[in-house]
Amino acid sequence: MRNLKFIIAFFLMHCVVSAQDDLDFQKLIGQVDSSEFFSSPDYYTWCSSVVKGEDAKYYMFYSRWLHGNRIETDDPMNYIFNGFSGWCKYSEIALAVADKIDGPYKYVTTVLKSKGPNSSDWDKFTFHNPQVRKFKNTYYLYYISNSYDPTLFENDTKKTKDWAHWLKYNCTQKIGVIKANRISDFIKGKYIKPKDPLMQPDNVKTFEVATNPTVTQGHDGRYYMMFKSRKPNVGNMTFWMAVSDKPDGKFTIMSDVFTNADMACEDPCMWFDKKRKRYYAAVKYYSNSKKLVPQFGALALITSEDGVNWQGAKNPLISMRELKTKDGNIELSHLERPFVYMDEKGQPAALFAAATIKEPSKGGEHPTSEYNSFVVCFKLNENKK
Repeated sequence: MRNLKFIIAFFLMHCVVSAQDDLDFQKLIGQVDSSEFFSSPDYYTWCSSVVKGEDAKYYMFYSRWLHGNRIETDDPMNYIFNGFSGWCKYSEIALAVADKIDGPYKYVTTVLKSKGPNSSDWDKFTFHNPQVRKFKNTYYLYYISNSYDPTLFENDTKKTKDWAHWLKYNCTQKIGVIKANRISDFIKGKYIKPKDPLMQPDNVKTFEVATNPTVTQGHDGRYYMMFKSRKPNVGNMTFWMAVSDKPDGKFTIMSDVFTNADMACEDPCMWFDKKRKRYYAAVKYYSNSKKLVPQFGALALITSEDGVNWQGAKNPLISMRELKTKDGNIELSHLERPFVYMDEKGQPAALFAAATIKEPSKGGEHPTSEYNSFVVCFKLNENKK
């Protein structure tokens, strides 16, 4: 009898644990309105992150950089940043506002932008990968930036001249944060900005870059950061988990995530789901193995009960590289940088992502709309059949 009770209890416990991982974006995502896409005729638009302000309006922090060829003379090899490639040196973080979660959004101001070649700060050029969070009464804007290190790959004859020069910028990427009590403080430039980066490669566990930051308050009240970096002898980059007692650090690395190339991902947006008692992260799948979802570049869902040990969610597919509209499906070359907006109950209410219809690097100096990038909002509908 005792064994029977144990078996029943074990079975019930297993069912409860399994039932907690029941988030299914396929049941929430409906059609999108192509007239609501957020874009600019002059800039590539990327990396959106949205928060509700103290005025009940919705504020989108996003990355943008100018179309066209680079005309600045601070670097004779600036041509490697022409067009879509310009993000690695010329991306800036801008702010847009809307009355509704799904827009339309209108540009307000640029919050963070390049300080120019004469700056000695660690965040000298690119401002990219913004993710805004509100913890208690403070807004935190996480981002990445870089400088320039002329010594990097200086004698590496295996790399082409252009690629080696690109890496002199790319491999100085670090994670920073600014904070403010009101959205209007970001607009006015009255935010608090630490002198040093929040996370950077330690050359012990992590190498080359620290990018793709996402932060959430966890089950234990501490703050968990997932970010991307390089690990020795691993071909693909991997996510890393770090923890801190404060939203703005100091963060201590706990573990890596998914070092197997079959599960390679990037662009995480992480949150702790109190209802389901587990962590989730929306990611871009960066593998052709189809082990997680059926398509390279599709948006996927991963999960963890403790914030350390991660796996594919029970319902791992968020979206293939396509948009469903009333006029039919739009096939995409890119669908990246997912951001999940949570409602007052801590449940997913909207999914934002950066998208392009055709490969933007082939769009020329003045890309048409098909080659330009835009931000799309999937308003999530709990009643969708």
